[in-house]
Amino acid sequence: MLAISLVLLVACASGDPGVTASRSDRFTTAIEEPDFEESTDPTAPALDVDEGRQSSVETDGSSAPEDSIEETPVSTPVEMPLTQEEVDDLIAELTEGGFCDPDDVRDEGIVTAMHFVVQGELQSPCYVDQPNDGDDVADVVVDDDPRLIEAWDSLTAITPNELVSDVSLLAGYEPCSACNTLAFVTVLDEDSTFFLLAVDVVSGAADPDELRLTMMHELTHVFAQKPGEQLDVSVRSPNNCDTFFNGGGCFAEDSYVWAWIQEFWPSEIRDTLPADGSVGTDAEANERCDADAGYTGSYAAVHPEEDFAETFSAYVYDVEVDPALTAKLEFFDRYPEFVSIRESARALGLAGNTEANFEGCG
Repeated sequence: MLAISLVLLVACASGDPGVTASRSDRFTTAIEEPDFEESTDPTAPALDVDEGRQSSVETDGSSAPEDSIEETPVSTPVEMPLTQEEVDDLIAELTEGGFCDPDDVRDEGIVTAMHFVVQGELQSPCYVDQPNDGDDVADVVVDDDPRLIEAWDSLTAITPNELVSDVSLLAGYEPCSACNTLAFVTVLDEDSTFFLLAVDVVSGAADPDELRLTMMHELTHVFAQKPGEQLDVSVRSPNNCDTFFNGGGCFAEDSYVWAWIQEFWPSEIRDTLPADGSVGTDAEANERCDADAGYTGSYAAVHPEEDFAETFSAYVYDVEVDPALTAKLEFFDRYPEFVSIRESARALGLAGNTEANFEGCG
């Protein structure tokens, strides 16, 4: 479904995505509402934007008569895999639309390679840095960057396809001398559906434990803000949001993050955060951290989404944290999709053996 949606996106969007993407760890971006026209092609596949990983079944609102003799079984929509020809056509359209552009990553360093991701599967590189093309990659990459492939494999080895399938583009970069971002996520399209995951391949190769934690952290910013399922991106103001507005939209009533906020970020704390959904100040985060050991560190205390992401990475890899975080860790046990990630990490010997640099609070 994601890939089909991307085909629709490219067909409807103008050549330049027209989005200025944030380069911060939080990927929420100020974007303009696209003006898409509804397709009139009778052969076009129906798009169910509400189909999601929480196994909720959407119906058309109608019901069978009470005196029906036979009960019609409810069938869950099944996402059909694309043929290789369809994948190739999709990638060609995305490339032509300017979605494989190293300029989207160059603020952090020299881009080594970029890959489209279709239905959770990594495709052949759409960009590879070549000698004498204007960049100067320390470790010359000719056909691909094995460091980037290894980083992706470390993520997908333990993560169900449905949680990585919302990543649309993967990029690797060698960081600039003043850059210290190990990985980041941002959106590149006007409808907030095309997620780019970028990785510092040099630092990641030097510290694979920290890379695993950071990539899992960044992945939460993808699946926990999926438009239509987790986040209503049509809401552009906190005044129109009854849950929590994060700057890019309003969280759904049954979203992961809203459940987290209701349990661990009471209104008296939320009221101290900026109304526009941005993160609070470091001073405020440090104050929360000093007063409450229930954060992995001051970075988690800066915003509910960062708290969710930091704690989730600790949960997946069984990182030893303060007992005050027990309730937060147990929160993830309610979701089978999250439990499966941790169990996979344990099966591969990664959980409990991944060192973390969480500073702790309290």
